[in-house]
Amino acid sequence: MAANTSELAVRDAAMAIIDLMNKHGEDGPAISAGMRGPMAKVLACPDLTSLGVKREGNHIDNSKYLYYDGQLIITLDEFPKGKTIPPHDHGVWEALCIYKGRVSHTVYTRHDDGSVEGFADLSVLEDRELGAGDISVVAQPAEIHGFTALEDGTFSVTVVGGHYAAERHYFKPDQKTCVKRRPKAAA
Repeated sequence: MAANTSELAVRDAAMAIIDLMNKHGEDGPAISAGMRGPMAKVLACPDLTSLGVKREGNHIDNSKYLYYDGQLIITLDEFPKGKTIPPHDHGVWEALCIYKGRVSHTVYTRHDDGSVEGFADLSVLEDRELGAGDISVVAQPAEIHGFTALEDGTFSVTVVGGHYAAERHYFKPDQKTCVKRRPKAAA
């Protein structure tokens, strides 16, 4: 069976991002700049919600693989309206590419070195609303973010440059605290 136009757009975007990763390594801003064109084609596909293979999401119930090769992961994730995903890190870069809906998204910078267990000094680097077609890449040194979907039917095409850390830090910036745990335990 031949791939449809949307499946081809996802595959072409994956190949372009792999080329960017080979060229730029972990340089989030360089990868972000280069992925905008290929991801715009994916975000323009009218039928993404009908594609993919079900996967267990980290903080959500509706998540599907659109592409997976062990080093690059592209998923389609539905964020329930009003559900807040607390500030957290990943251990790898991640891009949120909003397909439908709107998200309140905050990216943080960590000022301490993480050497004191349970302590984290964060400040807001970016606080904005993302809508359909917007892309935000969180990567070192600012790979901490949190977000809340503002509308029903909010979907992100999420691109991850490798595998998430099994355990991540979850932060309470106003209290300058963090805990390390698996994502499902933090939900």
